[in-house]
Amino acid sequence: MLKNVTEYYYPGSLAEASELHDRESRSFFISGGTALALSDSTRPVELIDISRLGLNKLKLDRASGNLKIGATTKIQRIVESEAARSVLGGFLSESLEEIGSYPVRNAGTLGGSLVRPFPWSDVIPILSVLETEVTYFHEGDKKTREFSKLYESDFRSTLNRSIITELSISLPEKGNAAAKFIKFSRSEFDVAALNLACRLTVEDGNISEARLSIGARPMTGERIEKVENDLVGEKLTGNLAKEAAIFAADVTDLGGNDKLSKEYREQLVKKMTEEAIVDIKREVANES
Repeated sequence: MLKNVTEYYYPGSLAEASELHDRESRSFFISGGTALALSDSTRPVELIDISRLGLNKLKLDRASGNLKIGATTKIQRIVESEAARSVLGGFLSESLEEIGSYPVRNAGTLGGSLVRPFPWSDVIPILSVLETEVTYFHEGDKKTREFSKLYESDFRSTLNRSIITELSISLPEKGNAAAKFIKFSRSEFDVAALNLACRLTVEDGNISEARLSIGARPMTGERIEKVENDLVGEKLTGNLAKEAAIFAADVTDLGGNDKLSKEYREQLVKKMTEEAIVDIKREVANES
């Protein structure tokens, strides 16, 4: 918990919030506050509460094929949303329900989990395998960026000075698509020691698009593009799942920490990758 909050602001607009953040003092945007609650810093800080700026809309636009989620939308609200359940057979809502406990999901916001991403974040792998676009307010304008490019090193400073306003998730337009999220933790409410999300699209019996993202490596989640490229064009079979699992463990950058050793994480990547692809194969077959 922050111990030295000197000022707490409720700005009336994005522009005002941005101006407040430009002050020389240490300042942070806040809505749910779950990330800052973990801080034990005693340095003076100013908090800028953006929870009253109307950034909590949640709407499925079937005409454009997009699910729009405001950045200050509580994670639990997304879990319970009928609109969110329409994304890949419930993948989005069911995966987000794996995050922490009900009180944590009912306090934490989707946008907040992106601005201060923890290495064990479940949200990053989940959104990485979806067609996600992020809208943010920076220097007086709203701009957009693909989620997969959100944490590129040359964009970090821009992100730290921006306000994420909305996420847009595109629904699959063609083919049979399915996704799976798996996490390994020591208890139901403990943070992940490894998490993994996978999405495959199958057309005419072959994989036309593949996404695989692995987090808590113990580094922040990232897409494993070598595996994705290797899967495209292949027939979705149980044998392919085994081969992809071995390859994923070989090419994923993994490390060890006080939760798990590097060697244990390698075994988990194999098991979880194979399980995800087999489950997706089963789901796609049922939809055919």
